Amino acid sequence: MIKKRKKIFAVFIIALLLVSYFKLAYTPSPDVEGFPIPREAHLVKTTVGEDYITEKYKWFIASEAGSIPPWYQLSIWLWGWRKGETMGADQVYKKGSREVDLSTFDNEFYLSK
Repeated sequence: MIKKRKKIFAVFIIALLLVSYFKLAYTPSPDVEGFPIPREAHLVKTTVGEDYITEKYKWFIASEAGSIPPWYQLSIWLWGWRKGETMGADQVYKKGSREVDLSTFDNEFYLSK
């Protein structure tokens, strides 16, 4: 009985650590709807237009062919964003009535609303 409790406790601790990582390893975008941004990504440029905002980030993991890694997709999901349309390197994410476009290229990505 004690071994079973230890296993359940260990699984609970591991799950808690994983969820904490996926919540704490990302910071909300300052301008684009609070979308999660990896802490390793560096904001290079913000472009503000009449009805759009675009942020350009440098991130060594992003690629045009592979898009974003699965753990980033999981974090986006944990933050409440759901996948919408995909067109090439562009991926739309939705949260309620808000919509964000994530475009990936080699070593950089763009976030637009």
